Amino acid sequence: MKYRFLHKNDSIFFSAEVTANPESRSADYALQFSIKSCTLTDTPGSRSESALDLSKLEKASSDIQEKVAALQKIPRKSINLDKLEGEICGIVHRSLKDVPTEILDDPGFWRFLSVRYFSDFILFREQTALKAGNIAKYFLAENSTESIPLRLYIRAQAVMDDKGGYALAEAVPEGTDFWRSHIIRVRTGRARALAQSFAQLQSTKRMNTDLLRKVARGMNRRWSNVLFFDYDRKEATRLINEVKSTVDNP
Repeated sequence: MKYRFLHKNDSIFFSAEVTANPESRSADYALQFSIKSCTLTDTPGSRSESALDLSKLEKASSDIQEKVAALQKIPRKSINLDKLEGEICGIVHRSLKDVPTEILDDPGFWRFLSVRYFSDFILFREQTALKAGNIAKYFLAENSTESIPLRLYIRAQAVMDDKGGYALAEAVPEGTDFWRSHIIRVRTGRARALAQSFAQLQSTKRMNTDLLRKVARGMNRRWSNVLFFDYDRKEATRLINEVKSTVDNP
């Protein structure tokens, strides 16, 4: 299957342009840049002439741009940015869930998505980094917590329910540290029942930062002896409560 990707140097150049020139901070510039700079490639070992269909993502991107445009009209301090990510991650995941794994594993694909479909959101979400001249890391796709489309995808995938719903993705208020440090960055995010139970617990019986990190470390240690990929929600909830009890009563 053929798909588009962006080289690292092109992402760096794009980041430098939007940093230096406010006129380049537009969806039209991002579109023209991605058309000019992206490369068409094949998945490894594929001889298929079919191209990856991103029409669903096109629609999702348009919806996100409309949301950003509306938010730009209200005071910045009144916007809960993590809640915003929780609200939109489901539509991002839904639009990409049928993309082959070998494409999802390519950082160049996420660099392309960042510029072509998410530049408006990234520039809005990371205004502090933009002003500091440090916006490039959000376009480079070098890790899952800073590649914004990738972290949105993982957040939704980690807690999607059996009916394809994403309610848990926005159930943890002020949850930036929870999602980035304890779901997206670690193996918990790949064990859906464990991630679902952890998010459910944090949403209903919120742990402070110190306790949350202790419980997360306890869960991570359990990975050395147990594989949690096959756990169901009941088993996962029991495990988390056991770890939490150990931390509460050392």
